[in-house]
Order: sequence, then C-alpha cells, then structure tokens
Amino acid sequence: MKALKSFSLLALSTLLSAGVQAAGCPAGQQQVCLLACFCAPQDAPGLDDLHQLASSGLRDWIVQSRHRLLASGVEPIPLHIRAELEPYFDFAVLDSVRFKVGDPVELNMAHTLMQNPDVSAVTLVDVIVFRDAAEARDDVALWAHELKHVEQYRQLGVDQFAARYARDYRGLEAPAYQLQGQVRQALKARAVARQ
Repeated sequence: MKALKSFSLLALSTLLSAGVQAAGCPAGQQQVCLLACFCAPQDAPGLDDLHQLASSGLRDWIVQSRHRLLASGVEPIPLHIRAELEPYFDFAVLDSVRFKVGDPVELNMAHTLMQNPDVSAVTLVDVIVFRDAAEARDDVALWAHELKHVEQYRQLGVDQFAARYARDYRGLEAPAYQLQGQVRQALKARAVARQ
C-alpha cells in the first residue's frame, strides 16, 4: 500500500502540474493522467479504483502540506486585499484564510506544484501559498481566484474537493477563473472611472 500511495502522489503531482496541457478526449472517453495524459474509454475497468486512489492521495497530501505550512508560520489576508474582496466573499471565508509566500519544503504540495512556472498560487484548504510577495501584496484578482477555492473547500469538505479535483479539476478551476476575470474587469472599470 505504501508503494501505491507513493505512486499516487507522483501521479498526482504530474496530473496537477501537467493537466492544463492535455487535450480533450473524443466522445465516450475520458482523460487519465499518470506521468502522461491519455484518453481511455469511460467504462474501462479499474478507472474508478484509480480515481479513488488519486483522490485519497491528493487529500492526504493537501492536509499534510497545510499542517506543515501552518506550523511554519502564516499571515492573515492583507487588509487592503480584504477590503477589495468583501463584496465577493462571506466574512467567514475572509476571516479564516491565511497565506504564505513560497514553500521551501520540497515534499509539500505547493512547492511541488510551483515547479510549474504557470502556477502563481496554490490553495490548501484555507492556506494560500503565493509564488512571490508582489502577487500576494498586490494581485487582488489572483486572491479572488484562490479565495474561490477556499470557499469550495468549505462547501465540499477536503474529501470531496480532492475527489472532484482528481476526477475533473476543470470543474473547480472554471468558477475560480471566472471570478478572477470578473474582479479584474471591475478593478479596471473602477480605475478608468477615476481618470
């Protein structure tokens, strides 16, 4: 079982870091990512077991990484970011979230995912890890994206979030990207109105 868990974590790191590059599958097939992505028939034997293994490994990795980050020291959301995002989120979400810039622990999920240069931040339940301090300090739209994930964790719980992310990460990312774009547009419109 330990070998399977190690394999699932390796597979998950590949899935999560390379998944955005994979192409869509033909009708009747679904994307499966294990070191590489491929299309498999939706009714292929063993896929449910594979998804279960992936989601439980992902859940464990999220929880363990979050605990290590909390122990290493985190900060509350900056007040100016919070003020900008209060219209979009419940106070309970804004009160609960913590953040950190960078993650030096190689086995932590955020550190692993940030090996992909396209990843700017990673949310682990209620802890957001940013790649750099400037984004953590200034990127309100990126905060909105990550806070959407905090909201999803609160609504689904860690188990369901991990299961959904392992099966179809796009279903969780789409609303976050939508809100990120909405906030970015609102900020631009407000900046133009001030001129």
